[in-house]
Amino acid sequence: MLRLRLGGELHERLRFVLSATGINGGPARRATKAGLYNYHRVFQDIDPSAEFEEAYFDMDLPPVDLRLGLQKIAWGKLDRTQPNDLFNPYRYHDYFLLEQEENKIGVPAARIGAALPQLSWLPEDGRITVAWAPNYVPFRFPLPGERWFPPAAQSLDRFHVPDGVIVLPSGRSLPAFDIPVAFGVREAGLPPRRLENSGLGVRVSGFLAGFDHAMYFYYGYDIAPAFRLLADVFAQRDAASPLGASLAARATLEPVFRHIEAWGADTAYAFGPVTVRAEGAFVRGRAFTRDLRLLVSDPTPLLDQADEIVAAILRGAAKVPVDLGPSFVERDAVEWGIGVDYTYRGWLALLQVNQTDVLDNDVDLLIHDIETRILANIRKSFLRDRLQSQLVALQGIESAYTLLRPRLTLALTDRVQLRGGYLAIAGSRHTVLGQYKANDEGFLQLRVSF
Repeated sequence: MLRLRLGGELHERLRFVLSATGINGGPARRATKAGLYNYHRVFQDIDPSAEFEEAYFDMDLPPVDLRLGLQKIAWGKLDRTQPNDLFNPYRYHDYFLLEQEENKIGVPAARIGAALPQLSWLPEDGRITVAWAPNYVPFRFPLPGERWFPPAAQSLDRFHVPDGVIVLPSGRSLPAFDIPVAFGVREAGLPPRRLENSGLGVRVSGFLAGFDHAMYFYYGYDIAPAFRLLADVFAQRDAASPLGASLAARATLEPVFRHIEAWGADTAYAFGPVTVRAEGAFVRGRAFTRDLRLLVSDPTPLLDQADEIVAAILRGAAKVPVDLGPSFVERDAVEWGIGVDYTYRGWLALLQVNQTDVLDNDVDLLIHDIETRILANIRKSFLRDRLQSQLVALQGIESAYTLLRPRLTLALTDRVQLRGGYLAIAGSRHTVLGQYKANDEGFLQLRVSF
């Protein structure tokens, strides 16, 4: 990986920043082309690849400051999971190994900030920030067959039809047989570039009685990934078959883009070596994906439609769509978390609890209606800060999954760092994180800055 970051002043009130990344090898093992990642496709595997992460101008125009261009916006106060950080989508090619900011995808946006007037009824150092993204940039997923393609979105390769389920008009029932199932993905058209499809975020912050507060509003497309699973049965004339045709099926995965509205707030307070942070948001209309493997393996929808499918094939239809039931649902949700970190003689220990509450839901989802996660992040420096150890641990309570990522970072010189560690994942394969339990990996990185 080669990361290039340039910045400079064009004027005393105008500066620019350009950040680009190039990658050769890594998790994209089956890429068929090289080039630039684009901002309008979800499923992308490119190797070697390049990407512009940020490219913006900062303008200081008192009493406001303005940032224009491709940028990453970081809102919220919690560690790694911020309910109010809703502007930048993420790439999921090696999500658990990279840092949060490295996984973010820059979006074209305009951000303007201004200080609030110093009035008695307003908090100290009050500030309002407005961010506007004129068009939607989708999240990014690897293609099927890659290491980090979600197993919960993968179809079965064969569907079994039991004996006697399919009955011909003559009254004859067919013996048991298997239908081969092909699986693929396809892009969904992005929302048209219209004003109502843009993203708008507002942040109002300030200090009050020693607390660092902020309130948020967001309206736009959700950055959280969701998918729709479509299925079709194909018939090809076959005189040797009792049905008069041989059958095959295809399952197609398609991303889902949905508007959300979110209202949120956060606060932080430090006393001595202890800092307490809390954050929460109410999200209206979030799309939650089901475990799509269960949709394909459940024979009920196909068998319930067997008579209609057979009738269509006997009429000469070459393709018959199958309704598998809802592959995602839209629900309101509450996201919240609270964290405490403590520093002592070179140690930094953080403990954080996050929870997602899916409201008024009666459908089995990939997550539970109440999904609680506990995050621990422990760091300690040695050898006059040249050697840093870190352990990140994540535990899902209701879903019973575990992630551990210990690592050591040694600063060989001011410009050269050597890092090694291990990523371990465990849990049920029917959970958001546990589905990746076969993807444990050790890593060794050499970072050179110049």
